[in-house]
Amino acid sequence: MTPRTLLPAMLLLALTLAGCGSEPPADEVLRPVRTQLVEPGAPDAERRLPGRLEAGANRRLSFRLDGQLETFEVGVGEQVEAGQPLARLDATDIELQRDQAEASLAGARAAAINAEAEWQRARRLYEAGSAPARQLDGARAQVESARAQQRSAERQLALAERQLGFAELNAPGECRVAQRLVESGENVGAGQPVLVLACGEGMEVRAALSEDLLERVEEGDRVEVELPLLGLTLPGRVTEIGLPLQPPQATWPLRVSLDIDSQDAGAATLTPGMAAEIRLPRGANGSDALWVPMAAVGEDDAGHYVYVAHQESSAEADANGRPLARIERRTVSLGRRQGESLEVVEGLEGGERLVVAGMSRISDGQQVRLEARR
Repeated sequence: MTPRTLLPAMLLLALTLAGCGSEPPADEVLRPVRTQLVEPGAPDAERRLPGRLEAGANRRLSFRLDGQLETFEVGVGEQVEAGQPLARLDATDIELQRDQAEASLAGARAAAINAEAEWQRARRLYEAGSAPARQLDGARAQVESARAQQRSAERQLALAERQLGFAELNAPGECRVAQRLVESGENVGAGQPVLVLACGEGMEVRAALSEDLLERVEEGDRVEVELPLLGLTLPGRVTEIGLPLQPPQATWPLRVSLDIDSQDAGAATLTPGMAAEIRLPRGANGSDALWVPMAAVGEDDAGHYVYVAHQESSAEADANGRPLARIERRTVSLGRRQGESLEVVEGLEGGERLVVAGMSRISDGQQVRLEARR
């Protein structure tokens, strides 16, 4: 090997031997994270439920027989009194049935009178010995049959007259017409609602209660109801929590009765159908619950987890004076969801500092640099 080729070989050998040696460990990379102090309380201290103002006693009126709606006697919003006609069916067929029942009754009465006369004649002949007993018995049977026919005809006439009365819908009391559900000329069935009346002086708000609030709102709870159109805020009380009409939606019908002062100038302007908002108390959100951002919660095969930052000694800081912390991975159990926040029911304590940004590049036990807190 010539000196010209020997020198490159020696350099290559030196580099190879240097690569086989161990280098000193590089300084640990301090990942920046942003944290948030975990404090008890709901993310939104005041919950509002949209609803509608309705009369305390809504009456859905219907006819008791099938027919064609001839006319409405009242309009929406009109005040009505007890017994006032509201709507009427076409009663032509019912009137014909009544006339036929009257004619049948007249014929039955005439037959009963004739049968009575025949029985009296047969009795006189029997007493005189001019007629056998079976003739008397036959005349008596004819009388009983005629009387039964007359009673049946009377009942048929009474039924026809009653049906004629059912063709008219009357107000059950002092109410206001809230809604007309059908139009004149439509065929309606027996029991099909055609009118909605708002009766009574009481007013209430109806809304839908979500599943996350079901266990925190109870009958008898005091709430406030805001009426944006009137600029009024009235006290109310939860009077009923019903069952879901459509279970997949998981909402429960909520009724709140209003405490209305008759001397309040705005009370007279309350009208069914107005938009309303129910303000639930802070306790409805769970003032002792721990809520964290959804972005701070991770999930893997082991379940849900968060990262908690334990700050090092106040003397521990990086070259720029920013504080250092040690990361702890914490398994948590979740509860409700509200917007972009999740409730932590187990695994986290109030006052701890939760990592809310920079989670993707940290691990349990790692030292990190804390960014500006909030």
